[in-house]
Amino acid sequence: MGHDVQVEDDFRALGLEPGAEPSEVKRAYRSLAKKWHPDRHRMDSYVARALAEKKFMEIDEAYRRISRTWGTASQKPHVSRSHSSRVRPADPAPDPPPGPKPRSRSLSLFYSRLGTQRHAVPFLAAAMLVVLFFFPLTAYISPDPRIRVPALSPHPPSKKNQGAAKVKKPLPSEVMRPAPPGLPAVRGFFTLGSSHAKVLHIQGPPTRIQGSTWFYGVSAVHFNNGRVCGYNNFDGSLRVKLIPGSPAGPSPPFITLGSSEQRVIEVQGTPTRIKQNCWYYGFAELIFENGLVVGYDNYFGNLKMLLLPSVPVAKGKRALFFSKGSTPDDVLAVQGTPTAVHGNRWSYKFDYVFFHDGKVSGVVDADGALRFAVP
Repeated sequence: MGHDVQVEDDFRALGLEPGAEPSEVKRAYRSLAKKWHPDRHRMDSYVARALAEKKFMEIDEAYRRISRTWGTASQKPHVSRSHSSRVRPADPAPDPPPGPKPRSRSLSLFYSRLGTQRHAVPFLAAAMLVVLFFFPLTAYISPDPRIRVPALSPHPPSKKNQGAAKVKKPLPSEVMRPAPPGLPAVRGFFTLGSSHAKVLHIQGPPTRIQGSTWFYGVSAVHFNNGRVCGYNNFDGSLRVKLIPGSPAGPSPPFITLGSSEQRVIEVQGTPTRIKQNCWYYGFAELIFENGLVVGYDNYFGNLKMLLLPSVPVAKGKRALFFSKGSTPDDVLAVQGTPTAVHGNRWSYKFDYVFFHDGKVSGVVDADGALRFAVP
């Protein structure tokens, strides 16, 4: 009962009446997702961005819960009586009595001849094997006629080559440009640097192509010079994975400013979206420069982010407040890890600390949560 009430609230969150058709739900979801997508509010204030992200998350969760009910019996498409009466015979024939079905005359003739000529059975079996294993398969054609991916070979390994068949050579569609450092290819998935053919082989044909972007429903894969340079795994349907190389040694289970891309993948796993120099984990954002983290936004706490003072401070000597002219280490020792770091601005939810030349130059203490003392 509670689940039904939750689903009804989800319909209302999308501006629909409970029980709306899937097409209406998808239309409303796309419209609201475009309206509240965080990318449309990047230039707004931090408060407006946070509210937009919260609204976007509510819309996304509502759509996911509603879409899960589409596979139930109550959501099966309805067939009208007028349509069914046109295709159903007026007087359906009664069900045949139980027992073997009567054979047609041609089948009976075939079986009778086959029984009298038993020596032809091996020949027919051999002919069927030839058709199954040596009939050429047509190549798979993608929506873009310029891209052609060879079909998988159906030939089984012979006894002579069974030992060699264990080491399978990659198909032409699997030949890739070497992946970026620390991001090796994974069988069954595509990754950064994968080719058009590799994505087609793993993901199948896109629902539409716009410029250098392939769309799979509401998810997208971006290409540059024929290689994957970014993606948006919005609904989790993309078979994309980033795997780091072997770590040099044990490391703490968190990331910080200056962490490498490989370190981020070790701790956070595969991002849900990559766009230029930004990686996203849900609504969390990581900003890279020269392969190192230089900024982030962790308002909803999706990132395992931790910033520590460069020099540990003993408990007895730890200050209770920071002030104008304090260093970043002083702020970290008093205030802890910021919610977001963008250049010279640190955010603690809706409060801000500004730096200039490595010193605190001002604050915005809207919530009164900053331990800031006026000098």
